[in-house]
Amino acid sequence: MKGTLARHFQVQLGYSSSIQNQSFSSTSSSSRLQNHLESVSQDATLSAADVDDKDLILTQDFFCTPDYITPVNQNSMSGFDCNRENIPCPKSPEKLNTVKSKKLRQDGFLVNPLDPTSYDYQDTVDLAKDSFSTDEVQLTKTIGYTTQKTHNYVPQSAVALRCRVMPPPCIKNPYQKDASEMDIDRFGNQWAKCAGLFPVITGGDGLSRYYTDFHEIEQIGAGNFSHVFKVLKRIDGCFYAVKHSKRQLHHDAERRKALLEVQALAALGSHENIVGYYSSWFENEQLYIQMELCDHSLSDKKASQFFAEGEVLKALHQIAQALQFIHEKGIAHLDVKPDNIYVKNGVYKLGDFGRATLLNKSLPIEEGDARYMPQEILNEDYDHLDKVDIFSLGATMYELIKGSPLSESGPQFLNLRDGKLPLLPGHSLQFQNLLKVMVDPDPVQRPSAKEL
Repeated sequence: MKGTLARHFQVQLGYSSSIQNQSFSSTSSSSRLQNHLESVSQDATLSAADVDDKDLILTQDFFCTPDYITPVNQNSMSGFDCNRENIPCPKSPEKLNTVKSKKLRQDGFLVNPLDPTSYDYQDTVDLAKDSFSTDEVQLTKTIGYTTQKTHNYVPQSAVALRCRVMPPPCIKNPYQKDASEMDIDRFGNQWAKCAGLFPVITGGDGLSRYYTDFHEIEQIGAGNFSHVFKVLKRIDGCFYAVKHSKRQLHHDAERRKALLEVQALAALGSHENIVGYYSSWFENEQLYIQMELCDHSLSDKKASQFFAEGEVLKALHQIAQALQFIHEKGIAHLDVKPDNIYVKNGVYKLGDFGRATLLNKSLPIEEGDARYMPQEILNEDYDHLDKVDIFSLGATMYELIKGSPLSESGPQFLNLRDGKLPLLPGHSLQFQNLLKVMVDPDPVQRPSAKEL
């Protein structure tokens, strides 16, 4: 143990095998140094008697740091006195550029100062010049070229981490009146590159936000473009509805179009008669929207029962309040129908803003279910988009009071667009006149949501 500590201390002071071959100028100084080393070794032995030799690893070797204790002039160590104070720390000797290393550079071998393999290769060449044969140097040269051509391997976990911390681009919200004129995308096309890796890294390995944050219970809805699931959020123990697109959104135009629903919900904010919006995110190139969980929609089988006039008027009043709220924000829903009217604790709520657009026609207009669309929309007349929602609401209430679905074509379909409603026995004339004016073929004659 004593010899081991002494040998380690000698290595730290620069006493290698090559130094031992050199002669010292003073024998007495060497004797004093040797006595000092033995005394240090004895003290260290008493304090670390139970330490194994394998545990003694030099910090220089462990951290791959330069040897800052090796003196500039090794022969000057012959006069080293450990009892002296304020001895300046000797500088590490500068690395000499050997003829071999210069020749390699002239032959076209480029050394990258940021590439650790370049330093390893240079050190090997210098050492080979001093102690190895010519054949070994040639072999080392070949290994150096091979190392230089090897591509760096990036582990999949690092790619996954990069994609997780790479946020999606900041896209202006067109439904906000104070939205900036330009999109803000600080990361350029880097996010799009990462998005292509999502199908690989968001499987069942814990990287999925959906499966990490939520426990999926059952599917409660399905449309042409999306599924809706009832989920339990693990962290707060509450139930939510999570809607996600059926197919992957590979192109930027598809993602921006899908984001319009999220942006409309976010711009509208909270309202008692609008399904609440909580959060949204992209995962596996699909858009996920966390929303308020309602009891059912008006199109569910358990809800498709005979509606009394009073209940229909209640639903009409509350959805008209929702339409007044969104129309005042400059937004049209364009897909009012029983499927998109939900009930929670007896309160009616308007949901599914996937077709929402702006009243000023600055956004693309995509019509909803044709059974509930007025004739002007079918004729591509978009001058009164707010009155389109009024017609759809009137057609929806008529379907509820009639107790059977509207037809997709035929005389009934045409009569509804002409404002011709058959009499409804058992219902007041005031109520029937209200429905008739809501589906008036002239959008100007229809009442506004506020008037309703």
